[in-house]
Amino acid sequence: MLRIRDISLRHRLLVANFTMVFVPIAILTVLGFLLISGLRFSSPHNDLTTLWPEKGPALSIQYTVSSLRVKAERPGPLKVKDMREDCQVLEELGIATAIIRNDQVAYVTPGIDFRSLADRVLWKAHGQQTVMTWDGDGFFFRYTSPHSGTTVIAAGNTPFIAKSGIREGMAKSVIQTLLLFIVGTASAIIIACGLIVSRVLSRQILTPLAALRTAAAEIEKGNLDYELTLSSRDELGRTCEAFDHMRRQLRSARLAQEKYEQNRKELIAGISHDLSTPLTLLKGYASGILVGIAKTAEKRHHYVELIYQNACTLEKLVDRLFLFSKLDLGQVSFTMEPVSLRDYFADFTAENTARLAERGLILHYTPPSGPARTAIDRMQFQRVLDNLLENALKYKQCPTVNLDLRLAETGHSVVLTVADDGPGVPAADLPRLFDSFYRTDAARTDVKKGSGLGLAIVKQIITTLHGQIHAEETPGGGLTVVITLPQIEEAYHETHLDH
Repeated sequence: MLRIRDISLRHRLLVANFTMVFVPIAILTVLGFLLISGLRFSSPHNDLTTLWPEKGPALSIQYTVSSLRVKAERPGPLKVKDMREDCQVLEELGIATAIIRNDQVAYVTPGIDFRSLADRVLWKAHGQQTVMTWDGDGFFFRYTSPHSGTTVIAAGNTPFIAKSGIREGMAKSVIQTLLLFIVGTASAIIIACGLIVSRVLSRQILTPLAALRTAAAEIEKGNLDYELTLSSRDELGRTCEAFDHMRRQLRSARLAQEKYEQNRKELIAGISHDLSTPLTLLKGYASGILVGIAKTAEKRHHYVELIYQNACTLEKLVDRLFLFSKLDLGQVSFTMEPVSLRDYFADFTAENTARLAERGLILHYTPPSGPARTAIDRMQFQRVLDNLLENALKYKQCPTVNLDLRLAETGHSVVLTVADDGPGVPAADLPRLFDSFYRTDAARTDVKKGSGLGLAIVKQIITTLHGQIHAEETPGGGLTVVITLPQIEEAYHETHLDH
């Protein structure tokens, strides 16, 4: 069975707007019909003018007959001219009048038989000298002044009570035409407003829904770059905005997944390559001993030394791989403590400058103005420094390499800059320098120069310390590594350092 919710939104809007328009039109039509019928078929019971008997002709008649009574009371000679003006007012309303004094007719409406008029009023007055009645038979008035003896009589069909109804004429046509115009104009305005509202609502509702449907179809196809833009700020606009936010989140998640997959493939390829090289050498040297290539004791000792060196290389690679995996999984325990890096590096350079100079690394330290306090794990932070220093030594092309350690406080951060004047890294390789198993040597010909895990481990440690790290080119040549750590206040509670 078809239910309302199964009908399309467009059709439901049309039905709602049609109902909104039809009901007022129907009411206006019925009202207009009743008004026109009341004017056309007036009767003593439904004549519209009976609703306001105190206004219009009724008020004029009351005022005029009152004026005639006052003038009839005046003593002295009868002034027919003054009373005739009031009589003409009544005659214009369809009421015949007559004035009698001393049994003599002083005035009667032209074209009216006095005797017939007098009999009608006398019949309605039932013998009374003074009477004024309005009923279904019409308007009847008789007044005889006891002072002057003047009698005024009037009778006629009134337009608001008489059985004959409204008099034909221009007024009735004007009223009917006016009512038709009002009904027609109101209906046209209601229809126009309904159509305009319907079109506006349809555009405001259906357009965002169509855009939302298109965006959903694009996402279904896998196109997460399709941007949904709407300027409206209503419920539908906010819904579309939330939908587009979801799209951006999905795109970010997909990019992260793609990057993760790429890193995983590179990790597997790097592990395979870097493990296969020393294993091949181990196999070759062991085979040389077994088949008798190393015939002399001196040569066999040399082969054993090479086997030991490659075994150490393998061990170091496995250890780094294991450490990287534990850091990636969050399984390395960090013991955080507040440290003044200014004092830390002052002690570090005092202890290691001479030792590093013997290996060809000239260390320079520029302390900050403040204490540069931050929270670190001393052992893991030492691993970071050792890796950066070993890289500077490993890749130096001259007998010596200079390495500058600079500390600075910027806002709420402590910035450590480690800059050397070695061969540096191409600018295109800088963004990927901290990826796992990434090496600028694409052929990976020399495993002894590194596995590509050192800087990846450094990044994992700095990230766990709630810091950031990136690489830059040193002005004049070389590599600069910038480490940013959050600065802490002097009063730092140990409860904030648990990890």
